[in-house]
Amino acid sequence: MKKILIATPFLLVSLLYLFSSFQKKPGIAELSEKIISLMEVYVDEIPEEKVFLHLDRSLYASGDNIWFSVFLTAGSPDIPSPLSKVVYVDLLDEEGKLIQQKTIKMEEGHGFGDFRLDAFTREGSYKVKAYSYWLKGFGEEAVFQTDIQILDTYNLKFQPFVEFEKEEKGNKTHYLAKITALDNSLKALAGEDVQFKIANRQKELNSGNFKLNGEGKYELEFELESGDLNLPVALNLNLVENEDYSISRKFILPFPNSAIDIQFLPEGGDLISGFNNKVAVRAIYPDGKPVQLKGKIDYQGQEIEFSTNSSGLAAFNITPQDTEPIKVVLESGASTFEKSLDGIKTQGVNLAVDTSKETLVNVLIQTKDFASISPSGEALLVVHARGRIGHMQVLNLSNGVGGARINKSQLAPGINQLTVFEPEGTPLAERMVFVPMEKELSLDLNAATVNTEARGKNSWMVNIDGDSFEGGFYSVAVVDAGESPFSHNSSINSYLKLESELKGNIHEPKLLLGQNRDDEAIELIMLTHGWKRFNWEEVFEGKIENKHFIEQGINITGTISPQSDGRRGLTGGMLNVFSKGKSEDFLAVEFGENGKFIIDDLDFQDTTQLTISASDNRHKERVKLELDPPISKYLKWENFEPVFKDFKISAAMSDYLATAEKRRLAQTAYGEMQEIQIDEFVIASEKYDPTEEEINRMYGKGDASLKPEEIGGFAGYSDIWELLQGRFAGVRIVPDPMGTPSIRIRGTGSVQAGGMPLILLDNVPVDPSFASSISPRDLASVEIFKDAASLSIFGVGGANGAIALYTKRAAGIGSLGEGVFNLRFPGYSVASEYYMPKYDKENSPAPDYRSTLYWNPKLEWENNSAMIEFFNNDIVKKYRIVIQGMDKYGRLSYLEKDI
Repeated sequence: MKKILIATPFLLVSLLYLFSSFQKKPGIAELSEKIISLMEVYVDEIPEEKVFLHLDRSLYASGDNIWFSVFLTAGSPDIPSPLSKVVYVDLLDEEGKLIQQKTIKMEEGHGFGDFRLDAFTREGSYKVKAYSYWLKGFGEEAVFQTDIQILDTYNLKFQPFVEFEKEEKGNKTHYLAKITALDNSLKALAGEDVQFKIANRQKELNSGNFKLNGEGKYELEFELESGDLNLPVALNLNLVENEDYSISRKFILPFPNSAIDIQFLPEGGDLISGFNNKVAVRAIYPDGKPVQLKGKIDYQGQEIEFSTNSSGLAAFNITPQDTEPIKVVLESGASTFEKSLDGIKTQGVNLAVDTSKETLVNVLIQTKDFASISPSGEALLVVHARGRIGHMQVLNLSNGVGGARINKSQLAPGINQLTVFEPEGTPLAERMVFVPMEKELSLDLNAATVNTEARGKNSWMVNIDGDSFEGGFYSVAVVDAGESPFSHNSSINSYLKLESELKGNIHEPKLLLGQNRDDEAIELIMLTHGWKRFNWEEVFEGKIENKHFIEQGINITGTISPQSDGRRGLTGGMLNVFSKGKSEDFLAVEFGENGKFIIDDLDFQDTTQLTISASDNRHKERVKLELDPPISKYLKWENFEPVFKDFKISAAMSDYLATAEKRRLAQTAYGEMQEIQIDEFVIASEKYDPTEEEINRMYGKGDASLKPEEIGGFAGYSDIWELLQGRFAGVRIVPDPMGTPSIRIRGTGSVQAGGMPLILLDNVPVDPSFASSISPRDLASVEIFKDAASLSIFGVGGANGAIALYTKRAAGIGSLGEGVFNLRFPGYSVASEYYMPKYDKENSPAPDYRSTLYWNPKLEWENNSAMIEFFNNDIVKKYRIVIQGMDKYGRLSYLEKDI
């Protein structure tokens, strides 16, 4: 890997290790030099990248587009990344299976794309993940992810509502679930059989079935062990229509008080007797949601009360007199319980940090029996942001007290880690401090005139302040707020400056930053959340590394080997590569004795055809070529945790689904009518020639046909059977990524109902599991044979129907002669263009039920202003506008507004 350095717009401050005290105390001097050296390597050799995605919405229906804008930063402070030129954006279902993947080309730290959801997309809570290959090398916690909800309008026929009552009885909790179910007309779903299952992520706890009464109601009682409730537990209700289709709804059980995780977190790490200690409180349920509770301490004349905020956080001060645990009485709702504040020490460091001053961070350090820790009485204070040292200072703590005044302008904006070391390098106390941006660029939306008429036009102006603003990348989404009532919890500010750095769930993070920055809430987060990807022990042991490489373009890797299996191996040679994309490119690549090669930094979109000629110095052209699997492809995300989310149909969501159904019907009736301006052209009649498809249909056309390229996002499917699932009436396909899929064709031609049909790959019978190895990208056409007349050509072999799969010519690797190979290889994903009707120039008869009224992933600026122009749909009355992005220096801006 090439060594790539990041030049940040900030200079490192002068470090105090040059002081004379360093010369007198070699222990501190050596530690200082070691930390400086390690941090230089960390910053220069393995700079961290971060990805943030701006999605147009968080709620979608089958058939919608998911529009997204990608922001990639690197270093500290975050600047538009000059490193990776490739970012992968994955859409995962509730089981962690890869549904679609987009390969996004990054330019100056920005890119954009979309997922097209087809009409057969299953309902559920999906995850969108985004990462560069280099970023993923820092671990799963470095990967951006967000949850979205995809709903199926057909499933509105089963709308259950559950009201839970619980009673805690010792080590068990008794539940009463009052269930009411409605249909899509909001009438009682009377007399229907419903299956239920109670389970957490690890095991099933109960299951059965019941029948709804004439009012669509049922009361379900059950009892669970408290130990099983330390994880989120869901009541799953399942309405089965037939063997092929069921509708499932999930409801999270309320947690007992015994499941609440209450943490007492002393500032700096330790609770030291005899000192006034600040202690932070964090109260959360097992699913990470905050708990609001009150606490009371009555201890040796100290009466202390605290209440957690909406994020489940609080803080109080206490002076322990000895090491005995201190009783804390807690109150949550009508319940009262106790917890002990323990772990009190008689030796150590008490850290007190004050960040309330606008320009300074004041640090007070008190110690007890410090001579037994550091005989010299000295310690080292280091403040850094992901390796960028902002302050380093020797402290003399021989008198039991010391301190520092740190100018905030020396520190990187965002989270900094403050650590006190003893001379041999053991961290004694540490905590996080947050430094706001010195000069934030704020966005302002000028929407003085708002037109809410059906198909009316709105022209609004966006302004950004700051004399030094010289452009950047900003994306804009305007949605129908009445139809899309929910928005994401994160913003570009909150994710890059808070969420990407810290462990644990942060409640409603986007409310913490921006123009309404909540410094008090941020300070509590600094006291209660640890840093995600930085550990001093790992730094000193040299364990912080990244085994991945930085992708500067599309990379193709593989191996050349001799055609014969003799003992004489390769001696090395050359590959000549001809790429025929939008432009024709030639390049030469060497390979060595092991035959390994890499064709790197290619730049092409979609799937392109490459012609490769290979010649070894010994075997000449008598060689074989084998490609490595793409580094980004997988069947299922490792260590995937499903989303546990309640099913709740609010009035706003019901309206959204009703509109989504109208949109689906309108698209079915009218298609996606779009006016496209094109140049003058001439139409020439030409007889249809089936050979132009480059498909030899030996058995003719089937009873049903499908071209995968007509399916939105077809290339993102990892398996052709997943691609074809639910596409044909009477054909039931259950994919199995690790084995043979289950395929059944029902119809008049099926003599033995339920048997496996005949599978043909380019007219040759194959096993269904073998067909699974074909990439959906390489599938040209699918033919289904199920009627008796069309099946007669197959004889007895077609008794259970037949599926004919036809691939594109030169799909995979094809040989053109000795040493010459053809292959098709996927490049950057082609982003769809957001279509917005222009009703001042057209009068379409198709109903307009767009949910996203305007999407622009790359706003164009003229000086400090940009224009947003769009036309309404037929029903909008309220708008939600989200604008976010960063300038070329990495300064972040976010605006969300309802009109």
